[in-house]
Amino acid sequence: MANLLKVVFLGLAGFALLVYFTAEKPKQIVADDNVVNIINYKSLPSTYELVGKDGEIKKETLLQKGKKYLIIVGNHDSLAVVKELPKLFKVDLPYVMVANISSAPWFVKKLFIPGKLEELNEGTNIPMIYDMDGKMVNALKVRDNSKTKFFAYILTEVGTISKIYEGEVKAGALDGTMSLDEIKKALQPLAQLL
Repeated sequence: MANLLKVVFLGLAGFALLVYFTAEKPKQIVADDNVVNIINYKSLPSTYELVGKDGEIKKETLLQKGKKYLIIVGNHDSLAVVKELPKLFKVDLPYVMVANISSAPWFVKKLFIPGKLEELNEGTNIPMIYDMDGKMVNALKVRDNSKTKFFAYILTEVGTISKIYEGEVKAGALDGTMSLDEIKKALQPLAQLL
């Protein structure tokens, strides 16, 4: 019995060391000092991977030039709340959600997050960008990776992108810790800006 426990413990320790030593270092989000306040359509990545879709999709297909879009960047908890926006408020703008998961360990990104995001986005017709490498987050200059915050941007018809709102949801919102009233309260300021 003791030998079995040793083997299990050593196996777990070996696996943990393997993950630790082979994991990629999370990318630092660094804004170029010359363009800190300028975000435009051209600075967005040219292709995206969408949750629940195979392969990559071109920027022009997802975000068409000359159209106005709402882009919301968030993590698990905040996206669980933000996806309720069109159900609770009248939103005339087409919008895209961006899953800000670039700082997660590679092992988690590959095995757990895709399934969780598909489950989260199930039943909606809102495109969700799986931003594994952080290209979209870097382009939008999002520096906060906390689970409970979300950031709303407007992509205008002329191609400029402006941050219009920064919101926060209750921790554990993904697991249903927020009531419908709390969700409405968290989203109402954003809905009023639209």
